[in-house]
Amino acid sequence: MISYAGNVKHENTVNFYSYLTLIESDRYQFKVLKHYPNKLILYSPVTDKRYRIEEYKNMVRLTGAYKGHVPAITDIQHVAWHKDRGCLRTDVTFENGQKCSAYSKLPFKD
Repeated sequence: MISYAGNVKHENTVNFYSYLTLIESDRYQFKVLKHYPNKLILYSPVTDKRYRIEEYKNMVRLTGAYKGHVPAITDIQHVAWHKDRGCLRTDVTFENGQKCSAYSKLPFKD
């Protein structure tokens, strides 16, 4: 049981860093158009499209303008986004109580 709990914590951390890799990726070069505590509106000049990242049920999901979504982080209890010191701060609390927080240097549309 202790081994399982350790694996879940590790998996949560990997999921969180995979999400950071996605939003900070040169593949999209995201810019923050609008930010709310529970949702982000992003723009990618590479694809010339808008995207939403939001809390949905027990996950953080990435959606485009049409149907479908990609789960970015799963097994979450709560997520919040804030503009802090010119950066985007993501705070996640997982269902097991583990917390992760990170700053991303994404440009904000003023």
